[in-house]
Amino acid sequence: MTMINKCILYSTLMIILVVCMISAGCTSNQTQTSTQDNSSPITTSVKTLSSPKTVPTVNISINTSPINSGITVNVNSALKKTSIRGLPPNPGDIFLVLNVTIQNTDKNNNFEYSDSSFMIYDKLNLNRSSAITAILAAKLNSPIPASGSIRPGEIDTGEIVFGVLDSSNSYKFYVVDRKGTVLASVDNINVP
Repeated sequence: MTMINKCILYSTLMIILVVCMISAGCTSNQTQTSTQDNSSPITTSVKTLSSPKTVPTVNISINTSPINSGITVNVNSALKKTSIRGLPPNPGDIFLVLNVTIQNTDKNNNFEYSDSSFMIYDKLNLNRSSAITAILAAKLNSPIPASGSIRPGEIDTGEIVFGVLDSSNSYKFYVVDRKGTVLASVDNINVP
């Protein structure tokens, strides 16, 4: 690849990044990094963003090893919102929006899921609740469908929404099968 082609590619990527940041309503940006230890979930980058209609946003990248073989999960970002396109949460609650990547590593079976397959555990208030993505899917940019199937070897990325108490800021995310067996989890999700 010639130097001119590299410059054009770099410029194009920068323009796309700036357009994405502007369209997302970003107003400030801080980045922290930490070293990665393959033995447990690790935060690899943290960005704090804010906009007039959302509380502070934390973008994170946390990988997890599956508890049972078949599913791996990566939480790409987590943010709290006081409303989603004009729709407020229940009184005393706030929306927690996780952008996740789920990979079906099983060689033979589809991963069948619904909103009840995705659970959030609020470490402060000791509450566990299922996703409410089905209710808000039409108002999200890229939701994980409220129910579906991920075939062997496939990867699905999208947003999952939970209603959590406004006082919460520390969570654990679970993916469970239809019997309630935990297939994968991501701990240490902290959203101020």
